[in-house]
Amino acid sequence: MFKILIPCSGDKTSNLSTLIKSIDSQIVDANIECFFLEDEISKPFRLKLEQACRDSNNKFLVENNYGKRLYGLYNICRFLDDLGRSDGENESIIAIIDCDDFLWGNDCFKNIKDEYDNNFDIVWTANELEGIGVNFSAPLNEALDVYKHSWVSSHLKTFKLKHYLSVNQKNFLDKNGEWFTACYDQALMLPILNNVIKSGGKTKYIDKVHYIYHGNLNPDESSKYRKAQLNNESYIRSRGYIDE
Repeated sequence: MFKILIPCSGDKTSNLSTLIKSIDSQIVDANIECFFLEDEISKPFRLKLEQACRDSNNKFLVENNYGKRLYGLYNICRFLDDLGRSDGENESIIAIIDCDDFLWGNDCFKNIKDEYDNNFDIVWTANELEGIGVNFSAPLNEALDVYKHSWVSSHLKTFKLKHYLSVNQKNFLDKNGEWFTACYDQALMLPILNNVIKSGGKTKYIDKVHYIYHGNLNPDESSKYRKAQLNNESYIRSRGYIDE
């Protein structure tokens, strides 16, 4: 079973049809469920999401009833924690797609599932920055400390729910005990990768492009959010894994 998590914020209405078509086109011998994780979205975007969920039996809108912005990491983890309380979900394959991106190729999930069937524990794919073709992903040298390794486990990142559940939740919190609000991808994946490798598990990088990423090669380094990203990355990596 694939559980596709799509954190949603702002107004990504213009990309929604492309994203959904890229998921619906997948040809794979497995059930697929999509969960749109709401986090302060515009009214037009919400209406489009609600319609998409009504028109499908495998798409669901997970509302934010907290009265505040959750940001990517907690928005994902709150769902995974709830899923972990359900029976029979430990082997579910979790895939995360940002709501302004989309998949490439109808064999994406098949190729990922094949690697899990080959007993790999975490699988990610190559990606491209739309219109530019830059790939941010690469294989991981499992002999190295993942916290000192360059960041290679980017989109499309997938893992089994059981490996998320094995992580001490303190790893997702900053020095003040608050959830990280920037650099969510590394905050989420580095502890999972650390645990899998330390327990003798295996990771797999698929070098075929399966993810089209909307991003900026030249971000505003002076912006508040960009500074928070860099500060959080430095802190997460220098702290390493928290066992207890």
